[in-house]
Amino acid sequence: MEKLSQGQGVVHPDVEERMKELSKNLEGISLRRYKNSIVIKSDNLSAIVAVAFGTAYSIKVGLMFKHAIHSGATTSHHWSDGTSLDLSESFGQDWIVGAWENNEANWIHSGNA
Repeated sequence: MEKLSQGQGVVHPDVEERMKELSKNLEGISLRRYKNSIVIKSDNLSAIVAVAFGTAYSIKVGLMFKHAIHSGATTSHHWSDGTSLDLSESFGQDWIVGAWENNEANWIHSGNA
């Protein structure tokens, strides 16, 4: 994985900015580019905790999954071309679709500590 530099890949600029916001105040977190995606990596866990792709992003909320779902988070994303992505099938049972919620950085931190 390489360090993030502005304007590479196929991630929408608004989503790229959101990923920067999410990673900004989290300790032990680094923002990286992997292939055509942007990822947030937990250096402590050596694990990816968020992934951006195109106009969407997803976050691993770990132990905060039930709380996130209760707060309105979803596990599937549908694009305008009719395709969809079910995160529980593709990423795992503790991933949700990012929705610019204020609690997302806290969910990443608390759920993956």
